[in-house]
Amino acid sequence: MLCAKPLLFFLCALLLTAAKLSAQQVISTPDTTGNTVVAVDSAAPVAVKNDSLSSLSGFGSSTDSLKKKPYRHSPLKAALFSAALPGLGQAYNKKYWKIPIVYAGFGGLAYAVYFTSVNFNGFKNAYRAQVADPPNTNASYQGVYDAATLKEYRDYYKKYLDIAAIGMGVWYILNIVDATVDAHLFEWNMKDDLSVSWQPAMLTTGTNYTSASAGVKISIHF
Repeated sequence: MLCAKPLLFFLCALLLTAAKLSAQQVISTPDTTGNTVVAVDSAAPVAVKNDSLSSLSGFGSSTDSLKKKPYRHSPLKAALFSAALPGLGQAYNKKYWKIPIVYAGFGGLAYAVYFTSVNFNGFKNAYRAQVADPPNTNASYQGVYDAATLKEYRDYYKKYLDIAAIGMGVWYILNIVDATVDAHLFEWNMKDDLSVSWQPAMLTTGTNYTSASAGVKISIHF
């Protein structure tokens, strides 16, 4: 009987220890606030934030890395596009109505270069034939036989050929500048609340004698 009591006491202590260990198992359950409740002891649950758990586990839940940078309209891209192909920068800026204007300018200047170069070469060759040794007195262009007149026309068309070529280069540069400026103003907020109002007013002169006359006061609001 005396030996049974220590044995019974040992079994009871063993059962209590096993019950306490099972109660101390970690229980992870989400609560209503979105946090995770970690129960270290069944009598004292501890709420731990989800981002703390995710950082401990190595899987961050930060959304900063998922955010993309806002789209910015690039003036540099518009300039490069127009330099590579005139009108492409205007298309990048969504100013499609400017593309026909760009190519109309190039078309007119290209025709001017062609017309002046043809006439310049014609009068130049006829003049060279007239002053050659021996001279070809029958050499002419557009019915002109006189060497002095041929030289005059040659110089005339040479001048306007240079102007047309310079105009072509200037138009090309303006095409790039236009696309760049439009790209800078692409995100500019253009308000439509421009208004003009007028009302009758009495106008006074700046002389020593005060005098007034009827007039109109115009106000522009923007």
